[in-house]
Amino acid sequence: MALVEDVIKVLMERKDGLTAREICYALKLDPSRENEVYSAILKAAKIVRRKGLELVMIPPQCKKCGFTFDKPKVSKCPKCKSEWIEPARFLIK
Repeated sequence: MALVEDVIKVLMERKDGLTAREICYALKLDPSRENEVYSAILKAAKIVRRKGLELVMIPPQCKKCGFTFDKPKVSKCPKCKSEWIEPARFLIK
């Protein structure tokens, strides 16, 4: 639960949003723990909702063709097959 609380704290401090990797760096976690951060973000969304706030995802987008994804973790664009993807950003409003 401590990771979830740390993720909430970091996202509350930053109003421009952070990617999961940036959250890892902010919390001094190894980037290989990015999947744990994604899980913590899902749990954090439920917690902040109870506090009357909202955790928002700015969806990932293909940098080549502009395709917008609806999932936070993607590796390849289904439209142009590019792997040049802008990662999802998360913020708390």
